[in-house]
Amino acid sequence: MTVDAVRDDDDLSAQQARLRADAEALAGAERRLLAQAAALEGRPGVPDWCVPTLRRQAECCRAAADDMAAAAAGLGRLAARATTRRAAPRTVARSDAL
Repeated sequence: MTVDAVRDDDDLSAQQARLRADAEALAGAERRLLAQAAALEGRPGVPDWCVPTLRRQAECCRAAADDMAAAAAGLGRLAARATTRRAAPRTVARSDAL
């Protein structure tokens, strides 16, 4: 994985969208893992470790999805501040000594 420098608000928005999409994908993985665990629970021949392992993996997916969603929200706030700063008029100190 590489980290690229973020250059402008469009890049921030695109990165935020990717983080949200990744969070949604991980939430989907969590749902699938929980469904698999539920389908296998109590079935003959399923190893004792299988269902708890699927549930732990689902928990990890949920935690990662929450972290990515929080990162996307933080990036959105950063983009909003950058836009606000850019839009604000600048005050320049004048020197009458020139």
